[in-house]
Amino acid sequence: MIALNDVSFEFAGNYLYKDINWHIKPRERIGLVGRNGSGKTTLLRLITGEYELREGSISMSKELRLGYLHQEMAETLTDSPIRDVAMQAFAKCLKIEEELAHIYSTMGENPDDDTLKRLGDLQEDFERLGGYEMKSKTEEILEGLGFSTPDLDRPLSEFSGGWRMRVILARMLLEQPDLLILDEPTNHLDLPSIEWLENYLQSYNGTVIVVSHDRTFLNRMVTKIVELMNKNLYVWEGNYDFFLKAKQERDDLQRRQYDNQQQFIKDQEKFINRFRAKA
Repeated sequence: MIALNDVSFEFAGNYLYKDINWHIKPRERIGLVGRNGSGKTTLLRLITGEYELREGSISMSKELRLGYLHQEMAETLTDSPIRDVAMQAFAKCLKIEEELAHIYSTMGENPDDDTLKRLGDLQEDFERLGGYEMKSKTEEILEGLGFSTPDLDRPLSEFSGGWRMRVILARMLLEQPDLLILDEPTNHLDLPSIEWLENYLQSYNGTVIVVSHDRTFLNRMVTKIVELMNKNLYVWEGNYDFFLKAKQERDDLQRRQYDNQQQFIKDQEKFINRFRAKA
């Protein structure tokens, strides 16, 4: 689906990563982890095209649809009701709905054949794109994320940044992108909303990449961990707990190998010094 090949990224004279490779496959559930400053957000913005890639390549289908939820979206402001903001995900349906309304209002009692054909085509497209369910789906997702039914008619501008993020998240879920990237999606959610989101994403048809400090959310959500560390990228199969255990075992092995190497060097130095003294 997406392939990163020998990707490097330099910032302020230092490389965040060097020659990393990553193949993102369909319907994966991925947790992207790493220390603060390791380059997680930068990597996501390289994938989405927000940052220019100068070294290596990222290949994907032109038809691939990406959705990227990040914290800056909380600044979105409009006086439109939150239901309408979320329903922007159905832009094609809304446009068809407007054209249908115009035809209904202007065709009169005896419409011509061309008008009837156009009307039939539009109705077919509207149904195929889920137009008849878009309002109910929007309300279901908004209420799943914690909004009450009366809230749906309130302007987005009346809500705090955290609640505005929920509206943007709802819109993105309704858009159903092939790759859904969520940067700290649980930051502004309460427990019932987090549980609802977990259940929703577990049956999501696309690929999901999550950056989160919520260990429980990662454990329930992901089946693969991708770690950024020491300018490199490591892929671990399993959830977050499995990753921590496997990483500890790897680190212990590397530590033992390093200790053995240092002991070998000391032994060799003693051997060399002993025979140098005899010589």
